[in-house]
Amino acid sequence: MSESIDRGPGFWDYLKKRYEARRTIHRRVPWKGFAFSAINAVAIAFFVFDRPLGMAAKDLAPPLISIAGDVTDIGRFAWILAGLSTILATAYLVRRRLWKVRGRFRMIYFGQMTAYVVLSVLFNAIVANLLKFMIGRARPLIYDQEGIFSFVPFNLDFLYQSFPSGHAANIGALFVALALLFPRFRLGFIGIGLWLGVTRVIIGVHYPSDVAAGLALGAWIAFATSILFARFGLVFSIGRDGGWPTPRLSRLL
Repeated sequence: MSESIDRGPGFWDYLKKRYEARRTIHRRVPWKGFAFSAINAVAIAFFVFDRPLGMAAKDLAPPLISIAGDVTDIGRFAWILAGLSTILATAYLVRRRLWKVRGRFRMIYFGQMTAYVVLSVLFNAIVANLLKFMIGRARPLIYDQEGIFSFVPFNLDFLYQSFPSGHAANIGALFVALALLFPRFRLGFIGIGLWLGVTRVIIGVHYPSDVAAGLALGAWIAFATSILFARFGLVFSIGRDGGWPTPRLSRLL
């Protein structure tokens, strides 16, 4: 006769209990105001800036293009994911070696923070790449042949995957996630993210509207993911009166 072994609640049961315990203070993800602002920013960039910059990108100073080319791949999904995965694995291994409760707790929290950033960038990459494929906008690299109004949906050709900028979307997700995790440095992270996004225009592979759309998409996904984590009481908390998600243990940051 086999004996059943009580292994205690599983991981998903644990998350479900945390979710249910906070149901009364769940906050909807605000999207209407953000979507309105983002759509207007992208439209302004599209109709006002895309054509002149599409014509002028090739004439920018070579040193500026060289510098932009050196730093723009910070937004490459593989680089971001590899770096964050390394941090997450390191946090897990270090946690196993820590015996003091406070030290282990810090490392668990650090691992949750890293998981939040990883998921923000991952969700964003999936959505951004689907949109690029479905929209099929021609890149500035073929501006002379196609102009700014050329769209070939469901095209796997690199030259027709301009909108939104995937690099800019990854940068938006990464740096807004960091801005939410470290509020003291919020303006710095946002500034760095904007400049990195602009590098996509400088090297001539995206229009300003592509970058604006990518940054907005990544920022919103990072924000929405922070609210999702807050619903489980992980990393972030949100008061009953709403407001921005704030790190639950900001004193550790």
